[in-house]
Amino acid sequence: MRRLLSGLNPRTHRRMRIVLPFAALLGLILATLLAHALEQPDPGDPGYLDPGASGAAGSARLAAALRAGGTEVVPVTGTEEALDRVREKPGVTLFVPAPSFVDLQSLSNSTGLPPDTRIVVAGAELRDIERTGWQIGHAGTRWAAKAVTKDCELPLLPGPAAVLRQKYTAPDGVVCYGGGFVACDDGPVTVILVGAADPFRNDRIGEHANEAFATALLGGDRVVWLDLHERENRVAEPEPSESTASSPVELPSEEQSLPAPPPGPATGTPGAPPDAGGRQAARPPLTDAFPAGFWATLVLAALALLALAAAAARRLGAPVAEPLPSRVPAHETMLGHARLYQRARAREPSLDVLRAAARRRLTEHLGLPRDASLPEIAGRAGLSPDHVRSVLGGDPPETDAELVAAAQNMQTLVREVTHRTGEGES
Repeated sequence: MRRLLSGLNPRTHRRMRIVLPFAALLGLILATLLAHALEQPDPGDPGYLDPGASGAAGSARLAAALRAGGTEVVPVTGTEEALDRVREKPGVTLFVPAPSFVDLQSLSNSTGLPPDTRIVVAGAELRDIERTGWQIGHAGTRWAAKAVTKDCELPLLPGPAAVLRQKYTAPDGVVCYGGGFVACDDGPVTVILVGAADPFRNDRIGEHANEAFATALLGGDRVVWLDLHERENRVAEPEPSESTASSPVELPSEEQSLPAPPPGPATGTPGAPPDAGGRQAARPPLTDAFPAGFWATLVLAALALLALAAAAARRLGAPVAEPLPSRVPAHETMLGHARLYQRARAREPSLDVLRAAARRRLTEHLGLPRDASLPEIAGRAGLSPDHVRSVLGGDPPETDAELVAAAQNMQTLVREVTHRTGEGES
């Protein structure tokens, strides 16, 4: 680092000493976020919570434990197929491990489900819950899943379990594990949301009481495992029949008029589809369009920039005289002041300081008051007023070379006056 900064000028060196620590901190934060994103299992991976996958993110251990307990595990790859298998008998559990790929609206609006049916959804986010009609709210997302103890009176669930990553609320339901577990009734169906998929994964099922929690939640006569790893496309375009394709389009006659378009909704964006209650479907806010890690990164970057600005900020207001903390040689003090003026490019104030010192020496040497004018100084010294005025009251310098030349002219003037007067007196 010292070799890197040794070839820089002092100003750039000081800036780099301020910038480099914050740049390293920002790089560390970005690397941490990237590593965390890479370590998270991808629901689009074919082995993600697959009952037959033995990988780290698979669920073969859970499926084996369920079968050992007498539960029939039925893997399916479509929502309609899953609902058909659930309708075969009562008391079936439908497990949804990847809700972002499942048509949750179809599940919430499905009819004809037997009594005692349970729908278990793992790791549903806010955008997933908004696609349903379930009376469940979303209260936030954690950085990683947390193991929490059971804080409700459900006797079949053990604890602690690593279920608290997504946090839920349910005014008419049962909330447990600090909001990482919620259950509510939706007609004959019991909807259960688990805030994390960790208890169902092969690499996490052995931690805490995750295995006991997962087997108690999914155990029973049958569990229908909706194993989806890509989004379903349930909207199919109707194929035109032969009669429709061969017959020409009948246009309305002049006496007929086109039907008026249906009136738009009273509120919301014109032309947007209404929801099930006839009201305009509200669009999610901008804060919900990005993950929480994105906003956390922006906040950390803003804090880093504020800290950098505070470190590089200069004191506001005019400079004030302060006593030195220790005795410093006058030469070092002069050089320090000169470097400050040079860094600030304060050529005119620097020349004003030199001119004031020159006028003070001249007036003291010539026996004039300190506020004597330039013509009085020129007359007492026997010099041309224009010459004295050009040296002690000329235009401000534009470059460092002009400043040095003006300082040399003042020094020459002072020496000329003091030597001439001294020789005359002698």
